[in-house]
Amino acid sequence: MNKHLPFLLFSDESGKIYSHPYLKAAVQSGAEFKVCGLDEYINAPLGTNFFYLPNIYPVGYDPLSGCFETLEHYKGKKVFAVSSFFPPAYLRLNNTAGVYNAGSCILPFWAYTACGYYGGNFKISAMRIDKRRRQSPNFYDDDKVRSGVSLFYERNSRNRLYEHLANCALNYNCLAAKNMFLNRWEAPVPTAQRCNARCIGCISKNQKDFPCAPHGRISFRPTVCEIAELMEHHLATAPQAIVSFGQGCEGEPLLETKNIAAAISTVRKGVLRGTINMNTNGSLPEKVSQLCDAGMDSFRISLNSTRENIYKLYFRPYSYKFKDVIRSINTAKRKNKFVSINLFVFPGVTDSEAEVKSLLKFIENTGIDMIQWRNLNIDTKLYIDLVKEKTPGVGIKTLVKLIKGKFPKLKNGYFNLPKEDF
Repeated sequence: MNKHLPFLLFSDESGKIYSHPYLKAAVQSGAEFKVCGLDEYINAPLGTNFFYLPNIYPVGYDPLSGCFETLEHYKGKKVFAVSSFFPPAYLRLNNTAGVYNAGSCILPFWAYTACGYYGGNFKISAMRIDKRRRQSPNFYDDDKVRSGVSLFYERNSRNRLYEHLANCALNYNCLAAKNMFLNRWEAPVPTAQRCNARCIGCISKNQKDFPCAPHGRISFRPTVCEIAELMEHHLATAPQAIVSFGQGCEGEPLLETKNIAAAISTVRKGVLRGTINMNTNGSLPEKVSQLCDAGMDSFRISLNSTRENIYKLYFRPYSYKFKDVIRSINTAKRKNKFVSINLFVFPGVTDSEAEVKSLLKFIENTGIDMIQWRNLNIDTKLYIDLVKEKTPGVGIKTLVKLIKGKFPKLKNGYFNLPKEDF
């Protein structure tokens, strides 16, 4: 096996990346260092980024001694661990293996994925979880996005949502916002300034003692007319049209149910095609019921865990309980809506024996329609220290295979689905 292990990648202080001449790449699952064969790696897809982790030493595996080795210097130079981050539709299998030194700080919100070098190719420890190519980098021409922004401004200059989403598309590289201006697929409809959770990994509002949020939250409350105008145009004209409430640039959309329900009712009087979806924490089952009655087609409910104690550590809810999330799922299913869970995957936690047992029971009890396997973007050490998972992981790849075997009708993927694919 040692012969077919990728070589360790590391970086110098200038950001130049090297492959080690003999140390093999180690990976991290939970707090455990291990080595994986090539079956746990793929060639880095187009759009993959590699970056070094400041003040974190890389960990490699010496095939001669059979030991893990922390690399602090190479040829007299200080070195750092290298991590990868890749496009949508791929699922991380293992975290970057590294030892945090005394000067390290909490890293920004990315999925720190193990990587290596083998046979002339950069390798990442990941698998493709969704064959759909909706967010592949080569489908996004920013010149066309800018043209789309100009066209939408000419048409809808008074609608503040278009101005907000133009900033998301052009400055935050939001692919969903770009879809709207390219008039295709899934487009966002942000509405909510407030939230009833304080997620550690929130990307739209700063949380005390954690990295700065990479996005700005929507600064106004859209009117029913503004919401309906955006929805109507996209649903009526875009191929495979989906409009989704609940975006990275906003709070919890269930808190805006009154305006959202009114907008849906308005739009559905004239436009029946397309899918209306909500990405939500599922905290308010009564609001979920109202939205079902108004014409919502699907819900995607975010979970980092199906165990209440682990869920609360990350989401930190302050006006709802975990049982409310379960009630929301049951409510939507009872009203014949398509329900996905947005499962935040973290190797060594999501695939722990305790979590697997809980997840299997959760799927059986709720009858959800789909798992969207999403990488949890968070500092590795921060999450390990927070959760303190005690049971070993079976492996993310093994977990996915297990779920597919036990629940053959359950859909697995990355993207929200149009209703013709329900």
